[in-house]
Amino acid sequence: MKFSEWMRDQDVFAAAGADPEVAHVTCDSREAGPGWAFVALKGEVRDGADFVPAALAQGASAILADRDLAVQAPFARLGHGRRTMAHLARRLYGQPDLALALIGVTGTNGKTTTTTLIRQLLRGSGLGCGLVGTVLNAAGDLEEEATRTTPESPAFYRWLRRSVEAGDAASAVEVSSHSLMLDRVEGARFKVGLFTNLTQDHLDFHGDMETYFEAKARLFTQCGTALANADDPYGRRLLDRPGVLGYAIEGPGAYRAEDLVLTPTGTSFRLAAPGGAFEVASPLLGRFNAYNLLAALAALAEAGFQLPALIPAVKGLTGAPGRLDRVDCGQAFGVMVDYAHTPDALEKLLLEGRRLLPPGGRLHVLFGCGGDRDRTKRPIMAAAVAARADVLWHTSDNTRGEDPERILDDAAQGVPEGLRADPERYHRVADRALAVTEALAACRPGDLLLLAGKGHEPYQDIRGTKHPYSDRGAVEAVLQGRAVPRPWAVTA
Repeated sequence: MKFSEWMRDQDVFAAAGADPEVAHVTCDSREAGPGWAFVALKGEVRDGADFVPAALAQGASAILADRDLAVQAPFARLGHGRRTMAHLARRLYGQPDLALALIGVTGTNGKTTTTTLIRQLLRGSGLGCGLVGTVLNAAGDLEEEATRTTPESPAFYRWLRRSVEAGDAASAVEVSSHSLMLDRVEGARFKVGLFTNLTQDHLDFHGDMETYFEAKARLFTQCGTALANADDPYGRRLLDRPGVLGYAIEGPGAYRAEDLVLTPTGTSFRLAAPGGAFEVASPLLGRFNAYNLLAALAALAEAGFQLPALIPAVKGLTGAPGRLDRVDCGQAFGVMVDYAHTPDALEKLLLEGRRLLPPGGRLHVLFGCGGDRDRTKRPIMAAAVAARADVLWHTSDNTRGEDPERILDDAAQGVPEGLRADPERYHRVADRALAVTEALAACRPGDLLLLAGKGHEPYQDIRGTKHPYSDRGAVEAVLQGRAVPRPWAVTA
């Protein structure tokens, strides 16, 4: 598309310079090159204007910015920063949201698994489905590791364009509260918007729960059909709004999971839906996964897909990586890795761990709290673990720019003093790799060790450096007699 055509009737000023062809747009200077427009935005930590020379050196065809810049290239000033960038990206990539059954999923917990299940259900029934989320971005058979839950709008719309070109029927998108406040999905029309739940998280960004809730609710202003978890207090508030449908296990809803049965090998229920009733049996574990599966099926039904064609695909579901993920190296005790990093998600994981624990076994829980994030949830998380675990392994999880010992101190306030003084039950080990090693050594036959917080993540973020590390990899190394690499020093 010609630069002048792209800018026509858009919220831009001072469009000037030559008139090159532009095929792509990015706010990441590392992607810039011939045929690409680079958008320079001022952020909280970095200023995109500082990267304009690098983008031009790589051959960027045009520069956009949220203020006037003196550049030797076709240039336009954005009227409203990220919002204008999103509308420009949508236009450049041909409004791909309109060519897909776009399903947006928001909520504190369950976004990754629900969107993953949507994709697996459609692909299992012979249809293509894209994915934009925390673990993976995908279009057709193309898959790339994701770097954030919802990418900036140029990458978001580029992935939707790829889905259209791959022939996907739909795309499932994790829509974070940050993305809604920062206009990352601005302009997109979702065929279905889904709200899973709301519990404490991200208060360092939103300030309070009401502001957090209203940020999540913004998704419903961009969707044709809205679904909300009717068993969640905030979901019930959304149901008071016109046209919002509910899904539930405990209470009433347009979509219900009835006669729920949870076993150590899977989950089954009777799906009561507007189109009839269906028997559902999946290999997914846990009550929370019953909610995730119910939500996925409801969203697909409301997007126009037929439940009778989807139900046979349920038996092949694998769920999302790093979510209640078993690690089996032939050991005589259980090990599971999970991404739970909020008080509510941790509580649900602990309840499921108790349910799966063999008689006479001990429940070990290894967890930490992230640095440079909501400090108020730290003691709440620790209190949840202290109340449910037989043995607590208190360690680090992406300390980022904070002192790991300070993070541990914050969380330890939620652990009763008597438990903290018990060396058999409470272990404080700042280095996560060492904590994993010691926890595995302490497990007896019949015990269950839950490693919470990291899930799929392949790194430990310490002082701004993402060191290669995964909980699964660490467990496998120890159980196979290998040393766990420790390319860091958390107390440095």
